[in-house]
Amino acid sequence: MKSWTPPTFEMVEKVLASVKKETDRQYFFSRLRNPLWVEPLRERGYFNSPPGMKRLPDGYVQYPHWPEMTYLVYIADDAPDQVIQIVQSLPKSDNPRVYENILDIALKINSADSAKLLRKIIEYLELNHQLHTRRFSALLQHWTNLGLFYEAFEIAKKLIRFREDPRKRDKEQIRKKTPNAPGSILDPAPRFHQGEYLEILEKGVRPLAESKPLQVAGMLIDAVAGMIQMGTHLDDFEKGKDEDFSEIWCRRLDKPNRDHEDVKEILVQAMVYACEQVYDHAPESIAALDKVLRNQRWKIFKRLRQHLYALHPNDQTLPWIRELILAYNHYSNGKYSYELQLMIRRASERFGHSLLSEDISSDIFATILEGPSKEEFQKWMGENYSEEAFQQRQRHFHRVQLRPFAALLRGKIRQYFEELDSIEGAKVITDDSYAPYGEMVVGSVSYRSPKSIEELESFANEGLLTYLNDWAEENREHQEKNNWLVETNFSALAGVFQTFFKEKISRDEARLTYWLTNRDKIERPIYVAAILKAMLELIKEKDFDNLDRWLEFCTWVLSHPDSMRMDGQPEPQDESRDHPDWGSSRRAVVDFIDACVNKDTEAPISARDGLVKLLRQACSQFDWRLDQDRPVLLNRDDPITEAINNTRSRALESLINFGFWVRRQLPEDPVIEVTSILASRIAEDTECPLRRPERALLGLHFGRLCFLSNDWSIEQKHAIFPQEQWDVWRDAFGNFILYNSPFKATYEVLRSDFEFALENLDRLASAEDDGKEVVDRIGQHLFTYYLWEVFPLTGADSLLERYYSKTNGDRQRWAQLFDHVGRSLNNSGKRLDKELTDRAVAYFDWRLEAAEPQELQEFTFWLEAECLDPEWRLRSFSKVLSVVKEKDEGHYMEVETLSKMLQDHLALVAECFAKITDVMDRDKHLFVSEDEAKPILKAGLKAQDPKTRENAERARENLLRLGRFDFLNLE
Repeated sequence: MKSWTPPTFEMVEKVLASVKKETDRQYFFSRLRNPLWVEPLRERGYFNSPPGMKRLPDGYVQYPHWPEMTYLVYIADDAPDQVIQIVQSLPKSDNPRVYENILDIALKINSADSAKLLRKIIEYLELNHQLHTRRFSALLQHWTNLGLFYEAFEIAKKLIRFREDPRKRDKEQIRKKTPNAPGSILDPAPRFHQGEYLEILEKGVRPLAESKPLQVAGMLIDAVAGMIQMGTHLDDFEKGKDEDFSEIWCRRLDKPNRDHEDVKEILVQAMVYACEQVYDHAPESIAALDKVLRNQRWKIFKRLRQHLYALHPNDQTLPWIRELILAYNHYSNGKYSYELQLMIRRASERFGHSLLSEDISSDIFATILEGPSKEEFQKWMGENYSEEAFQQRQRHFHRVQLRPFAALLRGKIRQYFEELDSIEGAKVITDDSYAPYGEMVVGSVSYRSPKSIEELESFANEGLLTYLNDWAEENREHQEKNNWLVETNFSALAGVFQTFFKEKISRDEARLTYWLTNRDKIERPIYVAAILKAMLELIKEKDFDNLDRWLEFCTWVLSHPDSMRMDGQPEPQDESRDHPDWGSSRRAVVDFIDACVNKDTEAPISARDGLVKLLRQACSQFDWRLDQDRPVLLNRDDPITEAINNTRSRALESLINFGFWVRRQLPEDPVIEVTSILASRIAEDTECPLRRPERALLGLHFGRLCFLSNDWSIEQKHAIFPQEQWDVWRDAFGNFILYNSPFKATYEVLRSDFEFALENLDRLASAEDDGKEVVDRIGQHLFTYYLWEVFPLTGADSLLERYYSKTNGDRQRWAQLFDHVGRSLNNSGKRLDKELTDRAVAYFDWRLEAAEPQELQEFTFWLEAECLDPEWRLRSFSKVLSVVKEKDEGHYMEVETLSKMLQDHLALVAECFAKITDVMDRDKHLFVSEDEAKPILKAGLKAQDPKTRENAERARENLLRLGRFDFLNLE
C-alpha cells in the first residue's frame, strides 16, 4: 500500500483557508488522494450536508456536484470502514449526483462490506430520476462476483420492474367512451430507456442468473407477469383470458428480433435465459420451475414451457409434453405456434412411437385430415373460389400440420405425407415456416398482409389480379378481432406480392408473360411499384436474364404522368384505383436505373440504349412538386434535399451516374447522351426549364460533368452558374463548394466564380443555415490551390490574400481556416513533399505576422503534425504563445503533445510549457493534466541548462499560484 504523509493541523487549516471559493473547493477535492485527510475533514463537518437539487427560475433543475464526495470515492479502497460510516450517516437527498458517488464507492470496495451501502442504493432507486444507469449493471455484476446474492436480488427486483402507464386514468376514460379505441391501449414501461434497460438485464441480471438460476427465473417471471397485467385493462383481466398478444411483441422466444426489438421483449429474453440456466445447471430445480410456470396465467408462459420442453425432451419432460399435445384443440383449423411445432417435432424424433399411443396419434392425424373447412375457404375466396384452389390449399395445410409428427407417421398416412412432400415445386417447410408471413413489426404495432405467399400462390393469374384490384382496407378479411395492434393494409399486401413476384412469377415464364402482358389491368399503382422493387432486387443480385423486359416495363411506367394535386379534388394515392398516384412507381423506375449503373451491380453495356430511353423520359417529364414549387420540407430551405426527394431531379443525378457507368466499361467513350439530355434541359426554349433544386444539383455535380466532358462544361458553365441570377448562382456554387474537394481542372473553369464569390462573401455569409459554412469552405479550397501553386500567397493575383481581406471583419473565419490547415497537415502522415511543407510554413509566417490571437490559438493540430520539423513546430508554438495571451478552451490539449516531444526537445518544451502557465487564469478553469505536466516539470528542474531550469521553476510557481497543490510533490 502506498505510504501517505499525515497532514499537520497547521497544514489542514492553511489549505482549507485557501479553498473558500467554489471553484477552488472543487479543484482541491478532485485532486486530494491522501486518505489520512478524511478524519480532519470529518471533524470539521465537511461530510455533513450534501447539496440538494436546485430549481432554476426558467423551470429547469440542476443537480450540483459534491466535491467532498469525489474525495471519498478516491479513498474508498484505502479507507473503506471510514468511508462506509460517513455514507451511512448521510441524510436522504433529492440529488442523484450524490448517490452516483455512493454507487462508485460500492463498486470500489472489493469486499462484503460493499453490501452495507444497500440502504443508500435503494434510496437512490426511490428517486424519480437516475443518471448513469450503467453503474447499476456494474454493481449487480460486482455483488454477484462477491457472492452478495441477497443484495443483488434486492437491487435487481427494483431495476427490472415496469411502471404503470402514466396516462392510465385518461386511457380508462377513453375506453369507457369508445371500447377498443387505439388511444386506450395501456403502455407500461421500465424506468430506463431501452438501451439502458437492455444493458442492466444483459450485463447485470444474466450473470446473477448464472449463479442463482431458479431465484432469478422466479424474479423475472414475476416481472413479466406484472408487466402484462399493467398493460391489461381491469375488465379484460377479470374475464380470465390468457391472451397477451405476445406473438406480436415477442415473436420468437429462442432469439430476439434485433431489428425491431420491443422493450417488453428484452425482459422476456432475460426470463427465457434464466429458465434455460435452470435446465442446464440446476436440474434439481426443474420441477419447481415448471410448477411456477404452470401457475402463471398468460399465454407467454405456456409458450415458454413449450420452448423449454423442445430444448430438453427427456424422461422428466415427457409427461408434460404429452399433456400439451393432448390439450391442443386446433389441429383441423389452426396453425401451430413456432414453439409448439418445435416441441412436437423434437419430441417425436426423440421418443418415436413411445411419445403417443397409436390410438391417440391416429385420432390427431384424422383430425388434421378433416381440415381445413371448405365452407370457410369458399367464404374467404368468394368469386375467386375453385375446387382446384381448395385442393391445393388442403394439401398445403395437411403437409404443414403433419410435419411436426413426421417421425410418428406410418402406413397410409406416412405414404400420403411423403407424396405431399415430393410434389414438384412444393416449397420447403422448415421451423421458420411456422412464423407469421407478411408481417412487419413497428414498435408494438404489426402490419399484416391479408394473404400469405402460399395463399397468393393458390390463385391463378386472373384470380390474383382480380384480388389485388378488388381488395380494400375496409374489407380486412384477416384482421385480428378486438386487436387494433394487428393492422391489415395495402403496404403489407404489396410487400408480400413483391416477394411473390420475385420468387415465383419472375421464374415462371408463363406467369411472367401474363403479368407483363396484362400490366394495364393492374388498377392500383402500389402493386406496380412492388413489381419494380422486385425487379430492382433481381438486378442487385446480378440477375440480368430479363433485363430487356424490365427496361420495357419501366418505359411503360413512365408513360403514366405524375399526378397533379388540385384544391378541392381527392388526393391521388398509389393505393387508389379511382384516383391513382404514379409517383412511387416513377421513383421506383429511377431507383431501378441507379441499380443498373451502380458500380457494385454493373449491368451489361448492352442495356445502354434502354437506359438512355428511360433517362430521356425521366429527366424531362412533368414533376408536380418541382414544377408547382411544392417543397417536400416546409420549414427548411434546402434545395439539395428537395432535389434528392423529387423524381425528375433524382433522374438528373442518375444520368450523371449513367455517364460514369459507361466510362467504366468504355473509357474512351464521349458519353454524348449525358450532355445531349442536359442540353435539352438547359436550352432557353426548353419546354421543361430547370427548377431551383435541379440547378443546385447540377452545381453540386459540376466537377463530375467536367470529367465527363470538359469542353461542354466550359461551354455551359454560365448557364449552370449564372452570376446575374444571385439565388440560382448561390445554390449552384454553394453546393459545389460544400460537396466537392479542390481540383485544379475544375478551378480553371470556375476561376471567375471564385472571384465573384470573394466579391460577395458578406452576402454569402448572411444566408441562413449554411452561409458561414460556405464561406469557410471557400477559404479551404483557396488555401489548397495556393498550396498547389495555382496562385501566390500574397499579391494582386492571390485569391487567398483577397479572402483574408474580405473576412477581416469576421476573424472567426481566419481561426476556422487556420485550424483546418493544421488538421490537414496532421492528417498527412509523417511525410509530405518539401515543396508543400515549405509553402505551409510560409503561410504560417504570414499569419504569425498578422498576430491575430483568435486565429493563432488554433495551433493545436499544427503542433501535432509530424510532417513538419519538430523543432520548427516547437519554436513556432513558442512564438504563438507570445501572441496568444488568453485561451478560450477549457484545457490545453497541446500539453499532451509537448510531453511526447520532451525527450528530444527538453529546452523548447519547457519554454513552451512555462509560457502556457504564464497566461493561465484560475477564473477561466483552464486545465492542465497532472500526468502530462509532471514529467515536463521533473525533467526541466533536473536539466543542466539554467534557462531550462528557470522555465520549469516558473511553470511550477505559476501552477501553485493557481492552487494546483498536486504539483507540490513531484515524486
